[in-house]
Amino acid sequence: MKNSNGYFWKMLLFVAAATLPVAIVAFWLQSHDHLNQNYVWLLIGAAALPAVFLYNRIVREIHAVAIRMEKAAQSPELKVEEQFTSRAGLLPVDELLLTMQHYRRVLRHLLEEAQSRQDDAILLFDMLPDPIFVLDKKRRIRQTNAAAKVFFNTETMEGDLTAYIRHPSLLKAVEASFRGEGNSERIEFAIPDAVLRHVAAYVVNLDEEDDIESRLIVTLHDVTASKRLEQMRVDFVANASHELRTPLAILIGALETLMGPARDDLRAHQRFLAMMEAQSTRMSQLIDDLLSLSQIEVNEHSRPSGQVNLTEVIQNVTGLIRTRACDMGKSIRLVVPDGPVHVTADADQLTQVFTNLVDNGLKYSRGNSEIDVVVTLNGKDAIVAVTDKGEGIDASHLPRLTERFYRVDSDRSRQLGGTGLGLAIVKHIVSRHRGQLDITSTVGEGSTFTVRLPLRV
Repeated sequence: MKNSNGYFWKMLLFVAAATLPVAIVAFWLQSHDHLNQNYVWLLIGAAALPAVFLYNRIVREIHAVAIRMEKAAQSPELKVEEQFTSRAGLLPVDELLLTMQHYRRVLRHLLEEAQSRQDDAILLFDMLPDPIFVLDKKRRIRQTNAAAKVFFNTETMEGDLTAYIRHPSLLKAVEASFRGEGNSERIEFAIPDAVLRHVAAYVVNLDEEDDIESRLIVTLHDVTASKRLEQMRVDFVANASHELRTPLAILIGALETLMGPARDDLRAHQRFLAMMEAQSTRMSQLIDDLLSLSQIEVNEHSRPSGQVNLTEVIQNVTGLIRTRACDMGKSIRLVVPDGPVHVTADADQLTQVFTNLVDNGLKYSRGNSEIDVVVTLNGKDAIVAVTDKGEGIDASHLPRLTERFYRVDSDRSRQLGGTGLGLAIVKHIVSRHRGQLDITSTVGEGSTFTVRLPLRV
C-alpha cells in the first residue's frame, strides 16, 4: 500500500490534521510570550512523529485486514495468520472477520436453499405431462418443459411461438391475455402433422407488476385420443351394423330352415351347418379387424419409440406364410440387405402390416406365380415392396383401396375370406410410424404395395 498512488500526500494530510491543534496552541502561547519559538517547533515535531507512526500502523492493519478478508472468503474457518497478528493491533480485526464469516455462512445457506428450491421447481416443471411454454411480452419462448420438446419432436425450442403453432385462435388468445382481456381460456384446435392432432390450450398471464417483464404460460393438452375414441364408437357401430347384417341374415335364414322345412333332412343339416360355420368365422374375423383398426386409430397420433430390425420382421413373416404359399402352389422370393435395417417401430404392428400385404399378394396372384418381397435403402428411408403377379387393379380404384370395406370385387373378396379392412389397417399403422404407403398396379400384370419407413437415427 505504501507504493499506492497518493500515499505520501495522504500521510502529510493525516499528520497535518493530527498536529494542527498542537500547532495552534503552541503559536498562541508564543504570541503571548509564554513559550519560546524553539519550543514551538519542538512541540509540533513531537506531535508529528507519533502521527506518522500511527498512520503507518493503521495502513498496515488495514492491509492485513484486506488480506485476511480475502482468505476468509475462500476458507470456511477463521485461521489466525502470521505476520499481521504477532501482536495486538489497533483495529478489532478478528471480531470483524468472525462477523463477516458468520454472515458469509448465512448467505451461503440461503443461496443453497434458494438453488435447491429452484432445482426442485425445474424438475417438477419438466415432469409435468402436458407441453408448457413460458412466453415474454414479444411472444418469444423463454422456457419449455420436456413434454413440449417431445410433443414437437425437437431438442431445443426457442424463438417466436409461431415457429411451432400458428393457429389464429391461440395467437388471438395470447395477445388478448397480454392486454389483460382474458385469462385461463380453453382454446381447441387441430395441429396438422403426419397425423392430425387435436389440442386444447390454456393461456394464463402471470400478472407481473413490471409490465416489461410480464410472462405468459401456455399449456397444451393433447385430446386426440379422446376425439378418436369418440369417433371410434360412432364408426364401430356404423360399420358393425352395416357389415354384420349380411352374415347375420344368412345365419338367421339357415337356423329358420333347419328348424322348419329341413328339420329332418340330414343332407341339408350338413350344408347349412357348414354355411353357418363360415359366416360365424367371417363375423368373428370382422369384429377382430374392427377392434384392431379402432385401437390403431386411437394411438395413431403417438409415434412408437422402440427399435426394430426390419429385416428380421420381414424374414419372420415370409417364413410363417411360406408353407401356406406352397400349399397354394405359389412361392415367395425375398430380397433383403446383408446387414440389419433398424427403424423406430412397433414390431407387432409391422408384422401385422407385412402379413396383410404378403397374404393379399398370395390371395390375388395367379396360380404357380411368385410373390416378390424386396427390402432396399434409400437415403434416410427403408423401402419394402411387395409385388404380386395377379390381374391388377384399375387406376380408378387405387385412391380408395385403403378405405374401410372398400372392395374392387366384393364377391371374390368374401370368397377368399377378406373383411375389407386389411389395407385400412396397413394404412393407419404406416401412418402411425410416420411412413408412407404407395400402391401401383397394371391391369393384367399385377400390383406393387410399397411401404416407406424412416430409418432410426
